[in-house]
Amino acid sequence: MTFTDRRTLIAYRVISDLAGKGAFLLITMGAARRLPAEAFGVFALGSTLGWMAGVLTDAGLQMHIARTVARAAPGRAGPIFERWLPWRLAAAAVAFAVITAAAALWTSDWRTAMALSLLVASWLCSAVTEFVHHFFRGLSRSDIESTITLVSRLALLGLAAGVLVLAPALLTLAAAMVAVTATTTVIAVLVARRLVTRDNHGPVTAGTVAPGGPRRVDELLRQAAPVGIGIVLSALYFRLDVVLVEHWQGAAAVGTYNAAFRLIEGLRLMPAAALAVALPALCRATSAGPMLRLAGQLGLASVPIVALSWAAAAWLLPLLFGDRFVDAVPAFRVLLLAYPLMTLNYVLTTQLIAWDRHGTFAVLCAIALGVNVALNVRLIPSASIVGAAWSVIGTEACLTAGCVVALALPAQAGSPARAAGTAP
Repeated sequence: MTFTDRRTLIAYRVISDLAGKGAFLLITMGAARRLPAEAFGVFALGSTLGWMAGVLTDAGLQMHIARTVARAAPGRAGPIFERWLPWRLAAAAVAFAVITAAAALWTSDWRTAMALSLLVASWLCSAVTEFVHHFFRGLSRSDIESTITLVSRLALLGLAAGVLVLAPALLTLAAAMVAVTATTTVIAVLVARRLVTRDNHGPVTAGTVAPGGPRRVDELLRQAAPVGIGIVLSALYFRLDVVLVEHWQGAAAVGTYNAAFRLIEGLRLMPAAALAVALPALCRATSAGPMLRLAGQLGLASVPIVALSWAAAAWLLPLLFGDRFVDAVPAFRVLLLAYPLMTLNYVLTTQLIAWDRHGTFAVLCAIALGVNVALNVRLIPSASIVGAAWSVIGTEACLTAGCVVALALPAQAGSPARAAGTAP
């Protein structure tokens, strides 16, 4: 893949991600305006539960399959995909059954319970689709992922908008969402199977084992689960500050801080897109060269982003969220200082996982969570949301230091770097 091709794939990925996140933001805004307050609360609850269920049921499988497929010999991607797809579907089905039963016990209103279940099902379908997308990443076909995401989100936005305009009801909206996301999952699976139809012969490649219950469970626990644990811990330290801000400063401060953080999350689409494209190269790397080049490129790109965003902060936040959000400008500018570290940590943590250091990744995320809590407890009571923003910088700096030390250690047996007889 040439540098020009990679830049095109990254740009396409950014566009599809922006469309995806923008579509759901517009759906949320429309639901807030068209649904009754109680129904919108159930919508928010179902979305949160569905997202959490998707993360937990993944158990690290999506990164595991991307890493394994990226290293696989030609023709071996098909067996790897077929090996793990039933497990991913089964995990989603179990979560759906459990949450549906809980929803039935939580409320006697069958419409509310059904809407909650459908919303969770929608997010679980999206999580399974994300699993298939990581399979595409392992094959260096992020273009397929971007196309599916773009078409699916635009279809979702169109159908949801029609429902909210013509028949604004939570149950109808939830049914429309699950119809699109379930169809997207089916299409993604069919595309993946068609892509590897000619590769479904022969033994499974090194890095996996032949199908079998106990051995597959062992692989899940040893190879995938630590990645899943690390992802859950990183999600906690990344947004736990919202809970702590609410505890000490109230809901209004949470809204102000959340506005600033939403913009930072938007800026993170660029490094996330670059990692999606570069993941196979990092998985196959036998030295730190590809990681260092990518980190350098993203680091240089982050400088003008930070500078321009800093200069525009005073009018950008009020323009996007309203005049009262001018109070978010100081916190936003502090968060901008953390953006280069966030970008660097994207690369470093991905390389840890790519080199089978998933246990180290989980441990570092646990340490980062502890540091984040300690800093927030110390800074939020005295400095409010600006203190929370400084806590992000401290947490990211801690994670950076830990990743650098971990990657500097000798390569583990079985990793690409060790197999080539080199050290990172």
